[in-house]
Amino acid sequence: MTIELLISTCVSLFLLSSAVLAEEVKQTQESKSDLGQAADFEKASAISAETMSPSAVEYDWVQLTSNEWLKGEIKGMYKDNLEFDSDKLDLLNIDWEDVKIVRSNRVNNVNIEGVGATSGMLEVIDNSVHVVNDYEDEVYDRARLISFAPGGGNELDLWSAKAMLGLDLRQGNTDQVEYTAKINIKRRASQTRLLMDYLGNISKTSDTDGNLVETVNNHRLTGSFDYYKTRHFFYTPVFFELYRDPFTNISFKRTVGAGIGYTVIDDGITELSFSGGPAYVKTEFVSVSPGQNASESTAAAVLKTSYDAELTSTLDFIAHYNIQVGNQVSGGYTHHIILTLESEITGSLDLDTSFIWDRTGNPTESADGTRPQPDDYRLTLGISYTY
Repeated sequence: MTIELLISTCVSLFLLSSAVLAEEVKQTQESKSDLGQAADFEKASAISAETMSPSAVEYDWVQLTSNEWLKGEIKGMYKDNLEFDSDKLDLLNIDWEDVKIVRSNRVNNVNIEGVGATSGMLEVIDNSVHVVNDYEDEVYDRARLISFAPGGGNELDLWSAKAMLGLDLRQGNTDQVEYTAKINIKRRASQTRLLMDYLGNISKTSDTDGNLVETVNNHRLTGSFDYYKTRHFFYTPVFFELYRDPFTNISFKRTVGAGIGYTVIDDGITELSFSGGPAYVKTEFVSVSPGQNASESTAAAVLKTSYDAELTSTLDFIAHYNIQVGNQVSGGYTHHIILTLESEITGSLDLDTSFIWDRTGNPTESADGTRPQPDDYRLTLGISYTY
């Protein structure tokens, strides 16, 4: 009886352990199935997020290489930099290498290297550029895309502007008023670029009688129109400069010329370009010594260097170095150098610190026999606003 009881107990324990083991196996399989389904769902979600394609009906869409989508309005792509206006994020400057997909709901003017200018509905996907219009449906290699900008009637999309104002007021033993203004205006299309720059300085200091006397009053307006033949090479059919500085005996100086240019570095962070060509220069003097001409004209050679580097996400360094070489009577060798640090305050406001160096190699002597100093240095500080 004892043996039968023992055998019965062993059989019961075996059956019980088998049932427990079977239940554990079942739960393990269900757990694996759940994990597999979760992994499949996560993978499917990632693929869905990556391939999601918003239609460009009312807005422009941009997808970054991180698979994030941006909705808004494309201002244009130029120099490997995409300008994108978002209602929530305001105006963004995005490195072109960080852009994966572009879908525009408007006709764009597109500049393709080796093809030239074309226009149509634009779509950029990975390494291809798709342009569709009434007479063509073409796909180009993305590496050949130089620039694009929205076409149509919204001319303001092609323009940008930056204005800086620096003001210094001093009162006490010496009264002084000094201001500096800088204005930069650009118009960018698919193949052309219009640049306009103004720089003005006025300073007044009190004399021994307490009256404010003007000690500085100079103004410089420069402009150029560039036509891009390739991504790096451009023509400048016309450039000009208007300059006035009575304290260096220059009543009015005008320069008009044409030339070519080349962009050496353009990687979205750093840009370095050179341009130049022949020019005609006419200078009118405030006063001259007896027997000297009140104005002089000369042929000149002009060389311009432009350097722009993004030091950090909020700090930029900009340098412009313009050289002009004419005859000695008109000043000989002259240069205009501006070195600027721009520190971002907000999205549209920057703190602008500039060092300016103007040099005239051979200043013209005035009627009273005084000769202006060849070098003028200025350090300016102001707030700039970008539109």
